[in-house]
Amino acid sequence: MRKLVPVVLGLALAACATTDADRVKGFEREAEELRQALHIPGMSAAIVKDQKVLWMHGFGYADLENHVPATPDTLYHVASVTKTFGATLLLQLVEKGEVSLDEPIAPYTPSRFSGKITDPRVQIRHILSHTSGGTPGDAFVYNGSLYDAVTPVIEKKYGAPFRQVIAQRILDPLKMTESVPGHEVINDPELARRYAPNLARFAKPYALYGKGEIVPASYPGKEIGASAGLLSTVRDLAKYDIAIDRHVLLQPKTQELAWTPFVSNKGERLPYGLGWFTGEYRGEKLVWHTGNWGLGFSALVFKVPARNVSMILLANSEGLADGFWVPGETNPFACAFLRQFVLTADDSCKEAAAAVMNQWLAGRAAAYEPALTLDEAALASYAGEYRPSEGRTHTITREGAHLFVDIPRKDDRLEIFPSAKGDFFLKVPTVTRIRFIREGEKVTALEFTFGPGETPIRAEKIR
Repeated sequence: MRKLVPVVLGLALAACATTDADRVKGFEREAEELRQALHIPGMSAAIVKDQKVLWMHGFGYADLENHVPATPDTLYHVASVTKTFGATLLLQLVEKGEVSLDEPIAPYTPSRFSGKITDPRVQIRHILSHTSGGTPGDAFVYNGSLYDAVTPVIEKKYGAPFRQVIAQRILDPLKMTESVPGHEVINDPELARRYAPNLARFAKPYALYGKGEIVPASYPGKEIGASAGLLSTVRDLAKYDIAIDRHVLLQPKTQELAWTPFVSNKGERLPYGLGWFTGEYRGEKLVWHTGNWGLGFSALVFKVPARNVSMILLANSEGLADGFWVPGETNPFACAFLRQFVLTADDSCKEAAAAVMNQWLAGRAAAYEPALTLDEAALASYAGEYRPSEGRTHTITREGAHLFVDIPRKDDRLEIFPSAKGDFFLKVPTVTRIRFIREGEKVTALEFTFGPGETPIRAEKIR
């Protein structure tokens, strides 16, 4: 009988391995179908199970124009997934007794937050949980830019810039060698040299326009803080995920606090903890964070703690997270993952997620606007430099029949398209439009408009 034990055990292990292989195969197939349906140019994925990488894969292209494939080592902006790193650094200070979550945030915040944090009762925990609006602690209102108020707390207590702290406390110890602590490293010659090999694998950003047109987008701003700015790969984020579950970064009770729904002043369980979204679906506790710049890049780190399984997705368009906030209910990728690894293949989340996805696609299709064709004289008349009363000069450049506007803060540019409404529009998701001002046949100025009721910004043509 004893001789049968190893045989039975071996068969059981083989069966488990086959099951995982089948699950991965099923998820990979669905993920590719969803990527194509959402017109995501490139995507990288990883699944971590029992604190080991089960699978990694690249889909599509990191660079469409040059046909560069996306791989597990492609670099992406992770956007608001950076918030989980910021929360971890802050909670490390709490563990050491150097910061209290009950402390008011005001003594730490510089003047740029003075108009946003006006209530002296706002505590650090309110910023981490997105409950600082109105009466502190009353309600959850996600505010990505206000979350950045924890950056000066971290910088003051660690005595170093945020990009240095995240590198020294998380990236370097975990050997996340493919990550970059903010695109701003290119402004420092030494750091630029160090991270040059990583930046060489940086995906190009894109956005979806109309019924399926993929258009180039601009890179996000180069700065990094507790709210956003980290560049990483799924290979490195898998290391981060494993370190979280092995409690390398935080003690178990502290990590559980971060994953516990914040309770409002009225006793309501909110959908966010401290730096993480958290909730339940079909009795399973889910923990996640999305990242979304609105165009160019999106991300999803999604965990089912009781099952010791995680999914990590990064993409070079907004398609992973734009409009798909709640895994299990509206995010099609999270639903596919849950159906393959946690629930059953016929779970109703598939229909719910598909409905939300189709609604999002329909919204993009409805925003389509035909572009006019301009003659040679018109194209030539718009090109030039335009100076506003405040801020940097804007340049309109021409390449053949195409016009581009520069994005000074990002050292980038985007194509603009003539509209039948008499102005110009951008195909990336934005309400910004450009109207050129003429005096007779001569273009003398331009105006940027930012939606109904907003005051246009005028810039005079200087050459």
